[in-house]
Amino acid sequence: MEEDRASIVAIVMAKFRVPWATQTHATPAADLAPPVADVPHAEWRGLPDDAVARVLIRLPVLDLFRLGYLFSPRWIDIWRAEPLCLHDRQFASPRIATDDVADAIANVLELHVGDGVQFVGVQGGGGNEVAGADGDDLGVIVNPWGHGVVDDDDDDDHVWGLDEAAVEDAGVVDDSGPGVAVELEEGPADEASGVVDESADQDGARHRQGPRIRFPGGVRADDGVMSDDDLYGHDDIPDGGYEIGRVYSFRVETTRWRPDHLDRWFAALQRGRVREVSLANLAIEGHPDLPQGIRDCGTSLKGLHAFFFTVEANHIDSLVMLRGLGVYGCTSNYGMIPRALRPESEIRVLMIDFSQLGVGDIAVEATRLRSLMMHNNVMEGTVIVHDALQFRSLHLYPTRPSRICIGEAPSLRNIGSLDLFNTVLEIKGIVIQAGMVQRAPKMPSVRILSLRVNYTEMGHRVPREIEQILKCFPCLEKLEIMRDDEVIQAEGLLEADDEHIYDGNNFFHDLRCFNHHLRCIYLTAFRGGKYELALGKAILDKAQAGTEFKMVYSPGSNTDNITNQLRWAIDHFRMATPNDAVRDGHVSVIQSLH
Repeated sequence: MEEDRASIVAIVMAKFRVPWATQTHATPAADLAPPVADVPHAEWRGLPDDAVARVLIRLPVLDLFRLGYLFSPRWIDIWRAEPLCLHDRQFASPRIATDDVADAIANVLELHVGDGVQFVGVQGGGGNEVAGADGDDLGVIVNPWGHGVVDDDDDDDHVWGLDEAAVEDAGVVDDSGPGVAVELEEGPADEASGVVDESADQDGARHRQGPRIRFPGGVRADDGVMSDDDLYGHDDIPDGGYEIGRVYSFRVETTRWRPDHLDRWFAALQRGRVREVSLANLAIEGHPDLPQGIRDCGTSLKGLHAFFFTVEANHIDSLVMLRGLGVYGCTSNYGMIPRALRPESEIRVLMIDFSQLGVGDIAVEATRLRSLMMHNNVMEGTVIVHDALQFRSLHLYPTRPSRICIGEAPSLRNIGSLDLFNTVLEIKGIVIQAGMVQRAPKMPSVRILSLRVNYTEMGHRVPREIEQILKCFPCLEKLEIMRDDEVIQAEGLLEADDEHIYDGNNFFHDLRCFNHHLRCIYLTAFRGGKYELALGKAILDKAQAGTEFKMVYSPGSNTDNITNQLRWAIDHFRMATPNDAVRDGHVSVIQSLH
């Protein structure tokens, strides 16, 4: 059981950024050239406080305490004035026995937090007044660098987002899914596609771009993701001041703990007014209730990732500041999801993975929710999105609801991964299907769409089904079509001299997205079937200049043979197609192993 749980934690948390100190810990040791001259410790001690702070927050815990003395006794005061991002992977060292890590985590927490968060506000008299979390005057100290948190604009140490260093350029495959492409283009052109560097709220306020989340099986959700400002903004810090003893992020993913460890941890975290917690239960069999200590942090906690607990509606009632909730391998019996989706709920991002939630229909209605991600769950009900003015991203993989009903959702930008064979798509009360008589309803807000296709079951219906769906999204810019089955003998593998099965059928004709917007098209989990090649040719018949068309092979496929056959097939197609943009090389056709 523990090995299964550990692997699930690793799969989920691999998608998120880690603190600077964890990155340092994971970096291989470098061979440095010897110093030109001996540098006395006094030179280290003479560094300004802000420079020392930038070093300390990048050091793993063990190195921090081993080297802190180089910066004189004041180093611990500088360290405590920086918000703490503590990750148990920083304790992965032979110098600490595994059984001692939980106690070491508690010791570090208690040292950093002390008696609780102290606010330091700049005063007109020249000094800085220090107040405890309850407002009690704690005296006057000198602000070491005259502003708030060091490196405030750099949010790489925050963990509610993707570790972008682990992801390659556009079109890379996420190995956690079946040959999935992850689109990572950024630049000025992205603003038109909804991939904006800044976004404006209804009141006109501007915010930094939120972190990227890599979805297994999806191109990418560019919107609807918690921004670091939402989790780590300084809205509760007095202007011109900073904090001492604050905890921003607390992550325990690999450590076995006892209930008494939780008591120590969360007593300190409550005093440190923690903002984000990730806690994995690797020690207690079954699914114990969400620890009371987490619930006691309700006045500060904004982000929660919980693994292998029972999470009920009343457990999150006290988490009044919660903006992002992730439950993984969890159970729930008493309406946790409906509670998270209530109109008065402040939750903006809901992530559910590997969980048994005993839920039927899920209704995203009249809610503040921006993003719903459900991965690796069993679900047979309906997902309803209606009267959801702020909702931007719906992502289900490989969760297969029986029906997805989308009504009024003017901000919806990303839908993935829609199973064309098992899930019925209904938009504004109209079921979207091939051969429909009604005029297709339009959702111009959607810019990213990911579809899953079962070629064996759908056969020649595939292009017509996709065409009908694309009529609903006239401003679509990025499309992923993922193969969801194996190539059977009746279909056969592609060959270079295969005829164009759909030649003359005029698929994808006069689609607004093809004519004006669609520039990134992926066939992912590509297995080299004849129907896949036929669909690709039908798409290329209508592709416009500037389009990137990429076929991403499924891991384990016979890529050498498929690559050679496909290369010849595309070369022949380029010469025969009536599409000038493809024939003249203005459409990029790319084959990719990952």
